[in-house]
Amino acid sequence: MTNKQFCIYAVDDDEDDRYLIKEALKAYSDCAVTFFADAESLLADLLNRPEEKLPALILLDLDMPRVDGYEVLQTLRTNLDLCFIPILVLSATRSEQTVRKAYQLGANTFMSKPNSFSEMSQLLQLMHTYWLKTVHIPANP
Repeated sequence: MTNKQFCIYAVDDDEDDRYLIKEALKAYSDCAVTFFADAESLLADLLNRPEEKLPALILLDLDMPRVDGYEVLQTLRTNLDLCFIPILVLSATRSEQTVRKAYQLGANTFMSKPNSFSEMSQLLQLMHTYWLKTVHIPANP
């Protein structure tokens, strides 16, 4: 039995970015993180997971091969069982067009990938406080 209160899914094809997220989230004993190196694995897991075991939020990179983050947003936002999961885009791209498209497809937040571990830790601290400790989302159906 685990004492982790929150499950976070993080999908990013960049191994270094996954490592930074993993290390930064070690500071939160109430979080369990599941990593995905590609969007196909994330979608397969979510679409086949029991409703009571869904993540509290998803950290999503947009720029990935084969299936990109936009397709993930589109798929999850049109699925009635998954559409309520907060999706936080964490992207290296900051163009206005990219940001606009992510929000149009249902991203809850758009954040730029930090350049250092310290910045990543600060960003994830804000994420933890706001998304896991402050806001209320619907319970799993």
